[in-house]
Amino acid sequence: MSNKRFKKDFVNTLRYVYKVGILKSLAISMTMLASGAEFEVKWKHRNVTMRKASTDFTVFQQVCVFGQYNIKPTQLENVETIVDLGANIGLSAVYFKNKYPNATVIAVEAEKSNYEVLVKNVIGLPDVHPLHNAIWSHNKNLGIHSTGYGEYGFIVNENEENEVESVKAITMDDIIEKYQLKKIDILKIDIEGSEKELFSGNFQSWLPKVRCIVIELHDWFKPGCASAFFKAISRFEYSMSFKGENVTIIFEDKDRDQKGNKSSEPKSKTVTNVA
Repeated sequence: MSNKRFKKDFVNTLRYVYKVGILKSLAISMTMLASGAEFEVKWKHRNVTMRKASTDFTVFQQVCVFGQYNIKPTQLENVETIVDLGANIGLSAVYFKNKYPNATVIAVEAEKSNYEVLVKNVIGLPDVHPLHNAIWSHNKNLGIHSTGYGEYGFIVNENEENEVESVKAITMDDIIEKYQLKKIDILKIDIEGSEKELFSGNFQSWLPKVRCIVIELHDWFKPGCASAFFKAISRFEYSMSFKGENVTIIFEDKDRDQKGNKSSEPKSKTVTNVA
């Protein structure tokens, strides 16, 4: 382990203990040690399931403890619909449902074992809909491939060679039609490079319906992700902020082109805040 990585892990451990508390962090550690393949942690009065010897606990720290998807109420009000692309084991869906209890959450996860834990974690939550699919710019079957980064690092592409499994890809238009969505208040995207395809084509019809995007861009996996994303949103005015690895885009309501037609001049206006 590099010195830089060690320092980062050490700081995150201190942050975690500070946020959770010494006694609770010790109790969680004992639960993990005594568990079998899976263990449960109580968070916000709900048990969430994680797998031992996996990346699940890291995701729990990032999402539930550090609040990497936290959006200030002053930035976005009246959240009713959330689409979670790359939902992993569902902790982001649980987080969003806890913060926005009246919202409908659609959680999309491509990898089968992640999806199975996702279903366990959202069972019983009203208006939370898990989908076992990949998200893409068009419909087709895709191969799932391991990157070596653990359970949160699977990628999908059109190459069947060395695939771990295959999955049916759906589009944003499919989701909008299936759930009859008039708008998407929060679109969370963590899809390990597939954002390049998502924003390279067939986005003109659904993108104007989105009020806020929280995205992790993966140019180290697939060069061109950031370029495709910012080119797609450049027709709209928006504010932009950063938290950890995520970029949060909040679109201005005025002058939104609801037909998705590109105007003659880009309307993008960025205000960059570091959170």
